[in-house]
Amino acid sequence: MQFTTNEDSNEELIWSLILNNLPSNLLTEASASTSSFYRTEDGIECSVRKKNGDLIANCYSESDRMGKRRWTIDLK
Repeated sequence: MQFTTNEDSNEELIWSLILNNLPSNLLTEASASTSSFYRTEDGIECSVRKKNGDLIANCYSESDRMGKRRWTIDLK
């Protein structure tokens, strides 16, 4: 699954777009308090986790060279 955001989008907006792209059965299990955003050399990534800490998905972004970031959601 993929979506695109502006280069300067904040984590709140990105989190809501991640949730909008999760399948409905995983949407209710995703927890903002156990999930995390972190910076890498390539950009921003996010680990989406359940309330118990189990990993639901890894999300990573890359520049599309047009001022936007393409996010990919890799379900586990």
